[in-house]
Amino acid sequence: MTTPSNKLQVSPASPWKRLFAWVYDLLPAFGVLVLFMIVGLAITSLIGHLFGVAFHDVSVALRNHPLWILYLAGSVSYYYLWCWQKAGQTVGHRTWRIKLVRADGQLLSWKDAFLRGLLSCGGIANLWAFFDGENRGWHDVIMDTYVVQLPKMEKTAEEKKPLI
Repeated sequence: MTTPSNKLQVSPASPWKRLFAWVYDLLPAFGVLVLFMIVGLAITSLIGHLFGVAFHDVSVALRNHPLWILYLAGSVSYYYLWCWQKAGQTVGHRTWRIKLVRADGQLLSWKDAFLRGLLSCGGIANLWAFFDGENRGWHDVIMDTYVVQLPKMEKTAEEKKPLI
């Protein structure tokens, strides 16, 4: 007796869709950057005000400080890591109906998402998908992950919820 399989048959997403999703994701990533910049500036300015330091001096001190740059880069990275770990999709992925999964079809763990993010070199690793037979970037090959094309389907109530 055979039982029906509830597995979804998917194929690798085209390199073009990966590229378009990456470009599409620049807008929400920029929004996250601006939000964290405003919050960071507000907090450091408040602390500076408590010690009698002018806002301009706080701004100048932060401008090229390595911790400030790390804070901003980390905030944008967190957007991608959170999306990959929570749903396997960023806003751009949802738009282009693609999803990031491990080879076993499961979502990435925080550790896997972090390592994949480091290996992606800001998304440049996706260019390798144009030359790879399975349309995978070099970070996908190393982490054994796939960006797959999802078929058009009716969305569940959970999928209709906003990401954030």
